[in-house]
Amino acid sequence: MCGRFVQLPLQFGSGLPADVEQALQATPEKYNLAPTQRAAVVLDDQHQMAVRRFRWGLVPPWCKDLKQTYSTINARIETVAVKPAFRAAWQARRCVVPMRGYYEWCAENGLKQPYFLGLADGSDLFAAAIWEPKHRLQREDEDGSVCVITQDAVDEAGRVHDRMPVFLPAALIGEFMRASSEEAMLILKAAPIPPLTVRKVSRRVNAPRDDDPGLLDEVP
Repeated sequence: MCGRFVQLPLQFGSGLPADVEQALQATPEKYNLAPTQRAAVVLDDQHQMAVRRFRWGLVPPWCKDLKQTYSTINARIETVAVKPAFRAAWQARRCVVPMRGYYEWCAENGLKQPYFLGLADGSDLFAAAIWEPKHRLQREDEDGSVCVITQDAVDEAGRVHDRMPVFLPAALIGEFMRASSEEAMLILKAAPIPPLTVRKVSRRVNAPRDDDPGLLDEVP
């Protein structure tokens, strides 16, 4: 599961093409990006990487109510290639979502306690994802919609939740987006698990309206 994440201007030296890095430098700071909000996405546009702004929550062509997209913010790696909501996008429209890290929750003392998961040095991560073109129900400022692919959580991430995003090294992003669906699945399954660190953060994360750097501060 990935229910909130942090998306900040990309750091230079990410391994992505220079023009993509430059485009991602203009990414608005989002310390608590929630479903239905817009996220920067890197996709393949005629064999060139490009950056777009997509609604988080996949909107399939047959969707009649955007409220349904709360159930399509994530797709499981085990079923993304076969589920009707995801199948077409997986075959033809794969992408990555840059993020500084993401949040997960544990039940503690009857309360939902959020934790932030990211790399110790603050480097950017690239979550494997799928996308759909803009749907007639979407707002004018949304180029399309996106869904993050998840897998079983391991290592430190597994202490907080049973699912985590599938992360790709920058060097594999282009290959992942342009490969056949079968080859793309092999790339995901072989992708190394990044050494995530976990820290307890403020329960202010629970409210999407709270969106400031203080959300990343560790709390006792």
